Amino acid sequence: MLTSTKSALQTPIDAYILTFENMLKPEFCDQLITEFEDSDEWNTALVGEDSSVERRVRNADVINLSNRSVLQKNPTVRKKIEDILFTACSVAVRKYQAQVQHCRIVQGMSFELLRYRTGGYYRQHTDSFKKVPRALTCSFALNDDFDGGAWGFFNGEKTVTVPKGAAVMFPSNFLFPHEILEVTRGTRYSVVTWMI
Repeated sequence: MLTSTKSALQTPIDAYILTFENMLKPEFCDQLITEFEDSDEWNTALVGEDSSVERRVRNADVINLSNRSVLQKNPTVRKKIEDILFTACSVAVRKYQAQVQHCRIVQGMSFELLRYRTGGYYRQHTDSFKKVPRALTCSFALNDDFDGGAWGFFNGEKTVTVPKGAAVMFPSNFLFPHEILEVTRGTRYSVVTWMI
């Protein structure tokens, strides 16, 4: 016979979407944007298992901050950026695990810098990826001087606005469909990574 505690059944699924403020210092966020905003290293963000360009699904640009060729262009500054992100991500994971006790993480993945210009978006999707089974998504907001660009979850049932320097975290699996709503003014910068 299947039994469960009453309190576990009453936990809403959106309780697993958590925001932690002040994970990155504002001056660090500004430094990271300044380092890359005029870079020629931006690529069109890809989607799907076959990593294709589909602007009707995802209208954004990306730089893999952990890529060796990216790090080597300004190694002193960029290695420090990656180290600060790693430390902030480690702290955020511990905070998440303190509230979601059964969250087990083996290792982290690379950091991606994302840029959503005016008109940019990422239609509803999940972060589940067959080749590398992601467990937890962590995204840091680098600025908040834009309009639009909020997180939308569950077909728009939940919207999350993340202040500069904060992290939003949630399970990467199929139960957490999400999107980045269209940016209507300015440019939205963030860093995303995943844990497995």
